[in-house]
Amino acid sequence: MPWATPARSGTAAAGILARHHGYRYYDWKLKDGQFDYYFEHPVNFKQEQALEGKYLIQTEEPDLSAVKAVEIYKELSEVERAFAELKDVIEMRPIYHHKDDRVKAHIFIASLAFLLDRALEKKLKSAGLDFSSKEAWQILKTVRVVEIELGDGEQKRSVTHGTARAERILRALGIKNLDPNQSAKTGKKAA
Repeated sequence: MPWATPARSGTAAAGILARHHGYRYYDWKLKDGQFDYYFEHPVNFKQEQALEGKYLIQTEEPDLSAVKAVEIYKELSEVERAFAELKDVIEMRPIYHHKDDRVKAHIFIASLAFLLDRALEKKLKSAGLDFSSKEAWQILKTVRVVEIELGDGEQKRSVTHGTARAERILRALGIKNLDPNQSAKTGKKAA
């Protein structure tokens, strides 16, 4: 396979290996300024074979067993995944705080959202509904609070039922009454 120069040959070979993560296993050789062949890297290939499919976890906790370290790591990964998904669901954007009490409030709200997400997940599972919590949050967006102008300054607030799938989720959550229990007078609560 001839290329114009040895440098371009080397760049092309290295690029192919990098794109397919082959650099961890293979190397390449030029012969007379032309690409000659790929071959198993004499050092990297053996190292990668020894590590393939294994967890490498380092901890500073001397009394922690290997099994417990892996268990904690997996829980951490699950929490991080859930927070990442939750940010999408609640459309959370980066917020920069400069005061300790605001940082604490932000963490509290994120933790509360995480708790609600887990509670939703458990309710869906126990009701036999085949929705992920992320999908359920999207479906519940079809339930809306609407304000209706009745004339003469009177308003009525009502809640739509959303889609049939949203109604199934609400039933699983034990939510039957969507009436906000408000009077028709300018949004004041009924006594």
